[in-house]
Amino acid sequence: MWSSRFKAIYDQRGGVELSGLWVARLNISTRTAQKIIQRHDITPDEVRAAVVCVEGLTYVWDEDPERGTRAIVQTFVRGRTTLVVLYDADDPLGDVYNLGSAYFR
Repeated sequence: MWSSRFKAIYDQRGGVELSGLWVARLNISTRTAQKIIQRHDITPDEVRAAVVCVEGLTYVWDEDPERGTRAIVQTFVRGRTTLVVLYDADDPLGDVYNLGSAYFR
């Protein structure tokens, strides 16, 4: 069961759903941490637990005209469907990401 945002991106990309994104490390700025706590009632630790070193993450690549390329990962936090927005951290191994947002769907 996909959330409507995830499904819209999936449909827009011609049905390209990917699984297997590997997140070895997740950078979360103080500003982003405060945002997800205050606006979405999700802690940075919950996001890390949901995506860092978790096999088989389901995601789509999304090209945002203002923010650039990002992975939108559908996962679960507290048993609720959650979308996690990740930006490439420009790591040589390609498995480190910066958190853009996380919210329940």
